[in-house]
Amino acid sequence: RRMLVIEAICSNDDLRAICKNEIKENNACVNLDSSFYLDNGNLNDEKIINLAIDEYYNGLGLGNTPPSIDNLLVINRGDKKFAVYLIELKDVKKLSRLCNINIRTKFNTTIDDFMLERFKSEFDRDDVKITDLNLWLVCNRFSFMSKSISDEDYEKRIKNTIIEKLMMIPPFRYKGKIGMLNVMFNNAEIC
Repeated sequence: RRMLVIEAICSNDDLRAICKNEIKENNACVNLDSSFYLDNGNLNDEKIINLAIDEYYNGLGLGNTPPSIDNLLVINRGDKKFAVYLIELKDVKKLSRLCNINIRTKFNTTIDDFMLERFKSEFDRDDVKITDLNLWLVCNRFSFMSKSISDEDYEKRIKNTIIEKLMMIPPFRYKGKIGMLNVMFNNAEIC
């Protein structure tokens, strides 16, 4: 019997070393549904794997570390089907700090180098179906905006600005799936 994606990831020492229970960087985070956790607070690796991609690249000690996203999640959706989430967390004070070229490069490094080169045997498997490819840019609430603004108004103003800026990023492709980069707000949840 061939190992499925999550089993293959867990059996690789380099990948197991970057498995995390949380998706968090400074003031930006993504919440995972409680059903993904065991009673001891660890993620249930039969259901989900959360890899710290930037930690992997930073740990290589390369002179020129390629930009990479923060987290890569693989979620078991049953019957050899898996959802993939690529997540970049941004704790930014100003909108102008969101550089779409750098963001695009981070996602490309993760798909083209991490998933399709370095760990091809774990990720590029013929016996597995990817149900969906989710690419998230998760931003905290920008501090330059008045705190008194309603969440609804804030979301309209920011999303329009960010979306205009990031629309220049073409869709990403992985295993026959096409994924657009989506802007999510802090504490977005994955179920």
